[in-house]
Amino acid sequence: MTAEQANSRTVREATLELFRALGMTTVFSNPSHTEMKLFEQWPDDFKFVMGLQEASIVGMADGHAQATGEPSLVIINGGPGVGNAMGSIYTAASAHTPMVILGGQQARKLLLGEPFLKASDATQLPKPYIKWAGEPARPQDVPALIEKAYHIAKQAPAGPVFVAVPEDDWIRPAAPGPIKVREVRSAVVPDPEVLATIAAALDGAERPALVAGPGVEIGGARLDLVRLAERLNARVYGSPVWPRGSFPETHPLFGGVLAPMPELINMKLAEHDVVVVLGSPTFTLFTTVDLFSTNPAALDESDQPALPEGTRVLHVTDSPEAAAWSMADAAYVCPPAQAVRDLLPLVREHEKVALPSFREEIPVPEATTPLTQAYLFHLLAQELPADAQLFEELPIARADFHEQIPLGPDNGYFATASGALGFPFAGAVGYAVARPDRRAVVVMGEGSAQYTLHALWTAAQHNLPVTFIIPNNSGYLSLKYYLDENSQKAWHSGWDLSGVNMAELARGFGCPAERIESPESLRASLKAALNADGPVLLDVVVQDPGLFRL
Repeated sequence: MTAEQANSRTVREATLELFRALGMTTVFSNPSHTEMKLFEQWPDDFKFVMGLQEASIVGMADGHAQATGEPSLVIINGGPGVGNAMGSIYTAASAHTPMVILGGQQARKLLLGEPFLKASDATQLPKPYIKWAGEPARPQDVPALIEKAYHIAKQAPAGPVFVAVPEDDWIRPAAPGPIKVREVRSAVVPDPEVLATIAAALDGAERPALVAGPGVEIGGARLDLVRLAERLNARVYGSPVWPRGSFPETHPLFGGVLAPMPELINMKLAEHDVVVVLGSPTFTLFTTVDLFSTNPAALDESDQPALPEGTRVLHVTDSPEAAAWSMADAAYVCPPAQAVRDLLPLVREHEKVALPSFREEIPVPEATTPLTQAYLFHLLAQELPADAQLFEELPIARADFHEQIPLGPDNGYFATASGALGFPFAGAVGYAVARPDRRAVVVMGEGSAQYTLHALWTAAQHNLPVTFIIPNNSGYLSLKYYLDENSQKAWHSGWDLSGVNMAELARGFGCPAERIESPESLRASLKAALNADGPVLLDVVVQDPGLFRL
């Protein structure tokens, strides 16, 4: 590029050059008026992924970034568009997903007033669920600000960032000179003294255990963790609210996923003298035992949740904030995946003594009408491809899911990291955009599906290999069973979802779908849906399973 060409560029042209240099040529967007100047004369070397609502857009970008390990690019309106997307932004932040969100802002000359689609205090709106937010002081600063955002999004702990761009900035002159992308690499490594401390604790333990958090899988150390566990003959637990599968559930050392309740966590960890938590907070909690009671509560004089006496807990995390509030005896801030790799040569080979099986024998579910969710998952496990990527959101059925579908070493597993509903529907679509060579399988209740239902349209438009399986129990039953019987009847309208036909909704978005109400055709339908050329949704009517299990 000549100096004359560089000096004649617009901010739009310079930004597109930057996106190419950063490898951000897949764009997830639901544009509004305030972004349209960017999309004029759109280049054909960019992949544009359109979504019908901003929550789905951010969810798709979340799945895409988790598939690639690189920041995804989102372009939406910076006011109401970001407002629509906040639940998905909250989930992406909880999952530490790297993401650059460009929010369209009204033209600078209109900002003294209150124009339509103005993003008031644009950088404040997505907080506190973003790592960083910026707004250019001058139009020519837009590309540099986006590059800064990109590097911040990637830094551990990764997360979404936000840049507000006024509409007219795109057509203003860019800064002179060619685009230069700086190299910013993490040079953080585990401290050898810390590794020696952890290794000595594990070597001296009689009953060691490891807790596998999402940071292990994000860092690509799942198989290294398997080797470490086998060397130590250590039980491995999934961290509470497991959003990524960091250890194969079929492995004999796997002890299941810890329930997000301090009392249940302590029952498990009290069996061990040393526990090392890798790449997870200690711990993400959902509730406590006393909150399951429907009786009036007395003055709360209980202590804060704590881990069991007599168990030494060491915590490895890349999040300084998670280390600061950790319940562990000691917390170390460093890359957890690299810590796993570095610990391997430091620990001794422990005696291979068979550990008690944590799994009780699970009875084979029977075919009934209406179907049970356990029978659905039982058949799905038999038809599931060995390398299928599972996206799960089953507040009422998670225990049945993991009992009937123990995921193997080549299965990916993704779930919401935040408790906000809707991630799997959109996340699987974004994953499939990045990895069309693998079958993404969504298993998600009909209630959760409503939050990002629009992602079905995108899956159909791009003919993506995603199988959506809906165990349809006609209600928000995780809410129903927080209530006693009388309250369930009085608040029926608050949890009842009878009449939702997911198959008809899917067909309306252009996605082939089938509603299944009896066991006769279920196996054949699952087989066909898992081998289809493109997306398919199965709306499987299941019976109310009763009180859910954590």
